[in-house]
Amino acid sequence: MDAALLLHHRDIFYYAGTVRPAALLVSPRDSVLFVRRGFEQAQQEATLSRVEPMRGFSDIAAVVTELGLTGSVLGVELDLVSVRLYRRLQETFGLSSTAIDSTWSLVDISPLVMDQRMIKDEEESALARRAAAVADAGHIAAAQTIAPGVSELALAAEVEAAIRRVGHDGFQPLRHPGARGAGVLLMSGEHLTVRGGHGLVVTGVGLGPAMPYGPSRRKLEVGDLVVVDIGSTYAGYTGDESRTFVVGPATEAQQALFAVARATEDAVLGALRPGFPVADLYPIAEAVVASGAPPYFAPGSLTLPGFVGHGIGLELDEPPVLWPRAETKLQAGMTLAIEIEVSALEQGSMVKLEDTVLLQPDGYEMLTDMPRELIVSGE
Repeated sequence: MDAALLLHHRDIFYYAGTVRPAALLVSPRDSVLFVRRGFEQAQQEATLSRVEPMRGFSDIAAVVTELGLTGSVLGVELDLVSVRLYRRLQETFGLSSTAIDSTWSLVDISPLVMDQRMIKDEEESALARRAAAVADAGHIAAAQTIAPGVSELALAAEVEAAIRRVGHDGFQPLRHPGARGAGVLLMSGEHLTVRGGHGLVVTGVGLGPAMPYGPSRRKLEVGDLVVVDIGSTYAGYTGDESRTFVVGPATEAQQALFAVARATEDAVLGALRPGFPVADLYPIAEAVVASGAPPYFAPGSLTLPGFVGHGIGLELDEPPVLWPRAETKLQAGMTLAIEIEVSALEQGSMVKLEDTVLLQPDGYEMLTDMPRELIVSGE
């Protein structure tokens, strides 16, 4: 690539220190941040020396000419660029319908960006610890609120209020264009096996067709399992933590199902070290789940959703995905959500245990701090 033009707010924040509406031109000769709105604030926030107001793409074209970038290969986040924006880039950079005759050709820079973002430095790791503490505060609030008669929606509201009070940024950044953050993912009772979101995980049923995942108006009952999945964000960086609660005393079957999730997470955590193949984590988890929990759950009756975690950072769904298709190896500096979801489909039940960890040269550091137990509430 001879230059790159970044347009996604998370990527611009990573390289230029601001999320104001902007575009970031990067080249060997200079890097320029073009700001569409909030120019004065962006000037104060930006980590680059050159910040320019942007009225349109013609401003970028003028600087490209000024820098003497005569044209060849331009890196763009093609995983996020819409057709309309792609056509605007064609107009700005003299692209024709065939790259051979074009002044510039476009290539996808997103894999390189995500590869660089995958390894966190000390400052990023410190913010990940703060984000994990925010998620902990939400689960403490959940444990204090869960009781018979409380609706999923009311419970989610208390959890969201708690994490906002300790610094949650107020949204879940997700890179996939079709993804929609639901605030706190929360499900109970018959909603424990409903998958309605863009990912692989159970998501609950939500409030209706306009928001078909997350908390509903269902009221908790004695004996319910309740899964609370909190994606927290602090100063741009994310934490991810899930806990399973039970309304009133837990049955032996519920305890046995959760014990499988705990044993599975322990097995995955035990394998975390730099150099370990990511694809080999899933078979470790699968072997534990396949044993079931007799006499309540026969061998082979319990299932995983196809992955056991994912990277997190400036977005909640960063590489690597911890599944058998992964081609990378674990590296020190990765921040991962170890996400264990064990379903008993015949019984319509599910438990979940998820923690944020930071890979260290000699293993991992647990960032989330809520007890990794089946939490009894509302007695």
